[in-house]
Amino acid sequence: MTSLVFELQADALNEEGVPILSLLRKAKVVSSKLGVTTIEQWLDHELNGYPTRDSVPEYRQIVGRAVCHNPYVGWIPLDIKGAEDQKKLTERHLGDPMGKLFQFADKDAAQTLIIYYPAQLAQRIMSGMDEPFEPALEVGVSVINGIIDKVRNKILDFALELERQGILGEGLTFSQAEKMTASSITYNVNIENMTGSQLQQGTTSSTQTYNAQGADLSAVAEFVERLLPAIGELSDATDRDQMQSDLETIRSQLNAPKPKTGMIRECMLSVKSVLEGTAGNLAATYLPPLTALLASMPS
Repeated sequence: MTSLVFELQADALNEEGVPILSLLRKAKVVSSKLGVTTIEQWLDHELNGYPTRDSVPEYRQIVGRAVCHNPYVGWIPLDIKGAEDQKKLTERHLGDPMGKLFQFADKDAAQTLIIYYPAQLAQRIMSGMDEPFEPALEVGVSVINGIIDKVRNKILDFALELERQGILGEGLTFSQAEKMTASSITYNVNIENMTGSQLQQGTTSSTQTYNAQGADLSAVAEFVERLLPAIGELSDATDRDQMQSDLETIRSQLNAPKPKTGMIRECMLSVKSVLEGTAGNLAATYLPPLTALLASMPS
């Protein structure tokens, strides 16, 4: 029987013949059978997507060019004043499943992707424009290819480390001794630290689009911190207590290792219900951004 580890090495080297998704699945089989949980978790995130912005590894953090869509001439550079805003608007964390990224693995370096900003951020950008053109981030398709190459290299590093430690396997099985050795190794794969988004094919030949539709938890956190000091404006004590409880629950979930977006959404809907029953500046100020945030979250 052939060695599963040698097969994994060969597949990692066969860029043209073995798609990245097949390579990830085979690597997951190896890590699962050996009980290497750190590698298996990383592979799960690559296959299924990263749960939070902070969990996205460095090699998936990209830099592009801020642009906006002029309906008469197409995409044009977005004028950004200030280094902090420049950094915020030109950097993105791509936490999507590898299957979504792989759709854009194109060797034509001339092609670009258009990555749309979350609804609330786009609204804030457009509010400062003389002409409210839709803003986005433009990146080269080569950036996506670079992410895929780095994942392939890390899987190769993992397979080579197993061989160095004498872990080869036979067929689809590993000996008990190999499993024990595997559990004691510090793997030199350098995975680093780990929005939900959805990729969609564009309608032109040179530009493709990437629609960020997942929960932007950093925007939710910013909204909560803005609203909390303002709840004293509510005249009804019951409404104040309810909103305070909902916002504290959201804050607690955002600080959790694995935030429960379903619970966050339910609390945000409760806050929305209270605001909708309120007259005055509080509803006018906070309902529009809250509605935009809810629209960007999975139901």
